[in-house]
Amino acid sequence: MTSLKFGASILLVCLAGCATSSSSYEPPPVPASAVTLDDGQIHSTLEGRKFYGTTREGSHPYSLSFAPGGVEIFEMAPNKPEKEKWTLKDGVVCIEAKGYPTECSLVKVANNEYWFVDPKSGRINAHLKLTP
Repeated sequence: MTSLKFGASILLVCLAGCATSSSSYEPPPVPASAVTLDDGQIHSTLEGRKFYGTTREGSHPYSLSFAPGGVEIFEMAPNKPEKEKWTLKDGVVCIEAKGYPTECSLVKVANNEYWFVDPKSGRINAHLKLTP
């Protein structure tokens, strides 16, 4: 798996468990004030918006755009945008990218920042913002 060819899974996979060197990016912890979104809130929060994050491996910036109908576009220069699939059930968003394991997360929000958190381990899969 190459760090420059991730897809949405990289968002969730790489951020979930990539390199831990001192130069790697660590997302901030989820604040106690963060609210866990339900299905309706997730739809209205994600759909039609572009979110920005940074991978843990190499601190590469990327963006995710969530479209209605379960389409998500992952972009990380210099690669071409990748079309992926997202699904939602019982407050858990799952992103499927060709060639990568499906990554599922709860969505938590505080102060216009978004955390995708593994529902089983509690590990932060991604930390996203509405601006780069």
